Amino acid sequence: MARLDLEFHPARRVRFDALTLGLLLAGLLALAWVTNLWLDARDQAAAQAGALLKLDQRPAPTPVVSRADTAALAARDRVSAQLNAGWQPAFDALAAARSSKIALLQFDAIHAKRQVKLVAEARHLADAVAFIEALQQQPGVARAALTQHEVEADAEHKPVRFQAILEWRT
Repeated sequence: MARLDLEFHPARRVRFDALTLGLLLAGLLALAWVTNLWLDARDQAAAQAGALLKLDQRPAPTPVVSRADTAALAARDRVSAQLNAGWQPAFDALAAARSSKIALLQFDAIHAKRQVKLVAEARHLADAVAFIEALQQQPGVARAALTQHEVEADAEHKPVRFQAILEWRT
């Protein structure tokens, strides 16, 4: 009996004709072109990242300051210094020396000298002097002095209006 060979999947031979070779070459060229574009884009992104890093590391430009800006900054600094000053010793001294015989009329602060100018009224000059002496005895006070006094002759009870300076320590 004769032998019968059945082959369900016969081996095919691949033939490379001119069209197949042309398409393969075109695909390889397209792959090389796209790869070159991708490498160029990656290099540009790295260069831009380096430039951005240089910009981030350079110091910020100093702003040009006009005279108006300088004056405004100086005024702001003066107000800030006055608000942050140690006023508490002066306030504590006035609170401790408070008397029902003295009417405090005006309170003017001179921050640079740590002084307070007071204008007050008393019924008698002795009350004013006692008030100044009580201020002088307070622990935060460097100096308290009566600078001027006058009797208000036009007023009904003829009070003594006096001015004093209070200097405090920090």
